Amino acid sequence: MRFTRQIPIASLILSSLVLWQPTLADSRSNLPWNKEEKISSLWNQNKCPGGSSQSFRLGGELKNPAIYNLQKLQNLRDALKTQNPPLITEITVSFQTGSGPRTETYYGVPLWELINNPKAGGGLKPGNSGVNSKNSFLRQYVLVDATDCYGAVVAIGEIQPNFEGKTVLVAFAKKGSDGKVVPLIDEGFARLVVPGDKAGGRYVSNVTNILILSAPASPLKPKYF
Repeated sequence: MRFTRQIPIASLILSSLVLWQPTLADSRSNLPWNKEEKISSLWNQNKCPGGSSQSFRLGGELKNPAIYNLQKLQNLRDALKTQNPPLITEITVSFQTGSGPRTETYYGVPLWELINNPKAGGGLKPGNSGVNSKNSFLRQYVLVDATDCYGAVVAIGEIQPNFEGKTVLVAFAKKGSDGKVVPLIDEGFARLVVPGDKAGGRYVSNVTNILILSAPASPLKPKYF
């Protein structure tokens, strides 16, 4: 009697294993090495080829996302100067590079105007304000990417006129050794210029993306303060 009772139990166990097999197969997709393969595949699809940039994308948390090339950036500078003649579009800067100190005069569009002027980005859109929404734009920043995946960040508070008000420039030309204005042939059509920085690490050349983003909310709970 004990033996005959065990047969149905054994059959039940075997049936459960058969039904469980698809679950095991499905779960393989969540294994760590498969996740790494997916990440690697995404990386391959979004590789940074490097080389000279011919345009950049202005996007993220602003009202008028757009694509800019050299002509469009030059036209914007001219329109902004017509709108506001005292606007600074020429900056002479000195900064340290890997090969020594460097002084250049650059010409372009102020980053704040590119983001905020109605003729360009049209102004900031609300981002992630966190728990306290007061001055939420101070949580926002500009990520500038190059064609080789190099990147740097400028906080909105650095360029907002009521805070630091620094004239960070998206440059498309510079003064040559003969004093004439020349395009940025060896630096892509546009580069970031950050006056006041001692080193040139944020002088991103071959710009391909200018994105406005927000810092995430703090992960710390009140008990940590």
